[in-house]
Amino acid sequence: MKKQTKILTLVALLAILLIPVATYASSALDQQVSVFIDGKPVQFNNDLGYPIVENGRTLVPIRIISEDMGYEVKWDNPTQKVTISDANTKIEFKIGDSTALINGKRVPIDTREDANGKVVQVDTKARLINSRTYVPIRFITENFGGTVDWKIQGKTLYVYIVRGESSTPTPSVGSIPGTADYSPNGYVENVKKVSEFFGTALNKNYSSNTMAYFDPIGGGMDTGFLYVVDRPGEDCDVLVVVKNWYFDSDAGTPMEKELKTIPVMTKEILRFYLPDGYEKLYKIIDDGYNWRWDDASKYVNKDISNLIGSSKQVELVDSTGALHIKIGTGK
Repeated sequence: MKKQTKILTLVALLAILLIPVATYASSALDQQVSVFIDGKPVQFNNDLGYPIVENGRTLVPIRIISEDMGYEVKWDNPTQKVTISDANTKIEFKIGDSTALINGKRVPIDTREDANGKVVQVDTKARLINSRTYVPIRFITENFGGTVDWKIQGKTLYVYIVRGESSTPTPSVGSIPGTADYSPNGYVENVKKVSEFFGTALNKNYSSNTMAYFDPIGGGMDTGFLYVVDRPGEDCDVLVVVKNWYFDSDAGTPMEKELKTIPVMTKEILRFYLPDGYEKLYKIIDDGYNWRWDDASKYVNKDISNLIGSSKQVELVDSTGALHIKIGTGK
């Protein structure tokens, strides 16, 4: 992926800079690899091995990854068989195999989507590298109910693992009744509905009949998560300003629960104001925050209504410390 200007809020950037990161070189692509489990960096070493990237796959030494996730690892040297297990799941495979047994069912170790969107097996095998067993990182994580996400920043690949049993559930935030009223005086009722949607997290000091400010931690203007401006006289019908986002690297941190509300709150606000394009718009925003764009110029500082199938003009503006989502023209 080319290095492009990405949507990254000031708070998230500071969080990355302040976390001690263990970064390791992958000789395959001259690329650095850092792996996090529930927000904590994995400390690879010479004895346990280091992650590598080959053919677009991140391969990891299974013992340190599995044990850091709390799973038991057994090695049977005569048969060269590896067994990884917890209370509910048992994975067995042999060196050189491209399939594994998961609770007795044989499955491929690696898959991908072909050009038609069909999931097909990839001939990636469990292998020994310097006497250590390596498999794709997704194979272990996802078969134990966890998730894997990633981003590339410069020459470093950041991999974020969230264990299934440790992740805070996605919060239920409710919904905003109906859809926005774009008539001349509709903004009053729109903001009222959004304010009620924010509930006790509405910061009344910064909110009004034309603005609703979401601040679940009560820190004020500098620490609020997002706000909505809906009033006449602007260059758009409504402005949604997102000041932070939830990343997999936030898993296990003290703010995980609060940060997880941001994407779901944002998605519901987009649904309210943009019912005919909000799902595609939300995906573009989430991909941007998680560094999945190949070219930021496709989405930023231009009307993307055609991309998302919206009848209203939509523009994303990457402002200092926040993402501005402009909906409509204000005319």
